[in-house]
Amino acid sequence: MREAMRADDFARLVHTTLERVMQLVRLGLLDPDGDALFDDVDLVRYDLIRHHLDHGSTIDELIAAVQDGRFATMFGDRLFGRGSPMSVEDAAARGGVEPEQFRALLVALGLPKEVLDERDIPVSDSLRTILEAGLPWEAVLETARVLGDSLRRIADAEIRVVHVHVHERMLAEGASEKEIGRQTFTIQESAGPLLDPMIRWIHEEHLLQASIEDAFLHALAARRSSTELGSVETTILFADVAGFTELVESEGDAVAASVLERLDAVIRTLALRHEGKLVKQIGDGFMLAFREPASAVRFAIALQDVATSGGLPPLRIGINHGTTLHRGGEFVGSAVNIASRVTGAAMPRQILLTESVAASDHGAELEQVGVRLLRGVDAPLPLWRVARHANATDPVCGALVQGTPAARLTRDGEDLVFCSDECLRQFVSAPAGSPAH
Repeated sequence: MREAMRADDFARLVHTTLERVMQLVRLGLLDPDGDALFDDVDLVRYDLIRHHLDHGSTIDELIAAVQDGRFATMFGDRLFGRGSPMSVEDAAARGGVEPEQFRALLVALGLPKEVLDERDIPVSDSLRTILEAGLPWEAVLETARVLGDSLRRIADAEIRVVHVHVHERMLAEGASEKEIGRQTFTIQESAGPLLDPMIRWIHEEHLLQASIEDAFLHALAARRSSTELGSVETTILFADVAGFTELVESEGDAVAASVLERLDAVIRTLALRHEGKLVKQIGDGFMLAFREPASAVRFAIALQDVATSGGLPPLRIGINHGTTLHRGGEFVGSAVNIASRVTGAAMPRQILLTESVAASDHGAELEQVGVRLLRGVDAPLPLWRVARHANATDPVCGALVQGTPAARLTRDGEDLVFCSDECLRQFVSAPAGSPAH
């Protein structure tokens, strides 16, 4: 939260008079803690007050709504509640936990609050109960980081989606601020009460899936070669867009973002069909995890096929299987690093596999690439690629290239194959834009 400001600075920020601000303070609608300082939450309070006044509500009606707990249902009583303020030390003592532990928990959650009230006591109570149940402190912090990061992203998305898809679109269409405000607040007031039960339902469904995954891992415990806590045999797949930087420069950010949204939808759909899960997306790269190497290979082939037929940019895919460590909802370790390096070595529209993946019962036809030295990987790695024969014709002589091509070349994002070295030489030597024969 930014530094709180004085009443006159706040009035200038929200484009109103100091007298108006002080009237709302006296009525209990701004600065409810009475410290004569106005913070970020007061911005939200003022925005809501202005909206309701603009649409026919009276000050008396707003005061009554606040007193009855009917105001701003999306945020509950967090905007206008009058809980007695207390320090972190007091809240920790009320919950029976150490102040430093409680403060560390708040930081892990991404909520480093120094002033709390009665509404925050359940968090302190929960911390005590979890620790008394026997969950180690480091596990509490790991879970708190995941919860905080995930729920912050959810909250950001909820607000930004309305702003981008309602506010900005209506503004571009020439709607007035009053019309935009009416539509925005209607959505928030209608959807707000539905968010909590929806989040609980989604969490319970994913908790069941995680329990199934955990039971599966327990069944395989006898095969586990590592004694590291949290170690798990996993197949890691990375997929990234070849030439994404060029796409951004030539088509712009909006087009590039649209491409990633389409690709994200395809990846999520195919991952569910092949018992995989999307771990994360960073820029134009996607990281997925699979129980078995064969599932990852089948997913990769399906993804390349859909990307090609659907007009998406060419993808580079790398897959590795090995022992990973599960930390904070993610997978880490050398097996992950190798999968990333293998992806970097792939050509556009190519699927590269390490030996542990190539040896699985995936049913795909493979071609040996040879041994490669990859940056950050100590030992040379033998690699295989999934063979691609459909519509593989030599661009020089037009012959159908069956089996392993005599030569390959990537140009303008396209993986070309040649029936002979001579055809490759003719293609390379031909002037740009002219026939190669």
